[in-house]
Amino acid sequence: MELRVRGGPVPHWMQDLGTRWGAGVRLHVCRHTEGSPRRLLQLLEINATPTTLPEITAFLRQRPRPEEVSLTQLGPHRLLVRLVGPLPALCHSVFEMGAICMSCPFLPSTDASEGESKEGEWRVLVHRVQDAPPLLASFATPGNSPASLIRIGSYRGSQDLTARQELAVATAFVLGYFDYPRRAQLKDIAKSLGVSRAAAMENLRRGMRKLASLRQAEVGSVRPQTPSAGRLPGPAAGPEDRGEAPAPRPTE
Repeated sequence: MELRVRGGPVPHWMQDLGTRWGAGVRLHVCRHTEGSPRRLLQLLEINATPTTLPEITAFLRQRPRPEEVSLTQLGPHRLLVRLVGPLPALCHSVFEMGAICMSCPFLPSTDASEGESKEGEWRVLVHRVQDAPPLLASFATPGNSPASLIRIGSYRGSQDLTARQELAVATAFVLGYFDYPRRAQLKDIAKSLGVSRAAAMENLRRGMRKLASLRQAEVGSVRPQTPSAGRLPGPAAGPEDRGEAPAPRPTE
C-alpha cells in the first residue's frame, strides 16, 4: 500500500542546500547501521554550480552536530557525500515496520512530475493499512508540525497509467480511434467520457506516452537510419516499390 503524508518533520539542514544555494540533492543510499545505538547512513549526490561547491563543502564539515562526513568531488558540479548521524524517529519507525521510502521528507523539494510526490508530501510503501497509524504517530515529536494522511491506496509508479488515462486509452481503442482509417474522432472519445476535448486529448496523450516509454524500455532506443556521407543514392523506386502495377511490355 502507498501512503502519502503531508507535514511532519521540521525544516532540515538538507533543505538548506536547495534554499540557500539552489543545489539539487539525490539520495542513493539510506539505511540504518548495525549495533547500538542505531545510526542513519546516507549517501548523497549534490549538484550545484562550481562557485557554490566550496561553500557547501564548508557547510557540511562545520555542521553544529558532530557526525561522520566524507566528501568526494566527482566534478566541477558534483559532490558525493557520505553521512553517518543520529537515526530520526521517523526513519526508525519506517525501518522497524519494513516499509520503503519512495521520497524523503528531509530533502529539498523539487518540481515533481505526474505521479510523483508534490511539494510538502512524502511517499512511503507499507505492507498493511494498519501500519499507517504507528507511522503517523512517529511524527508526534517536539517541534514537528502536524502530519496528515492525504492518500492511501495501491502503489502506482510514475510510468503506470492513472484511472482516467486507462479509461481514455481503452475508450479510444474500442471506438476505433487507432484504426486505419479511423472509425472515431477525438470528439467521439470526449463525448463517451463526458469530458472536454482538451481533457480527453491530455489523458489520451499522457497514457500513450507512458505505454510508449514502457515499450521503449523493453526494446531499447531506435535510431532512424540516415544515408552516410558520400554514399551514392540508390536506384529510383519502380512502380512495384510504389505499390503500382508495372506497365505492360510491348509484344513483338
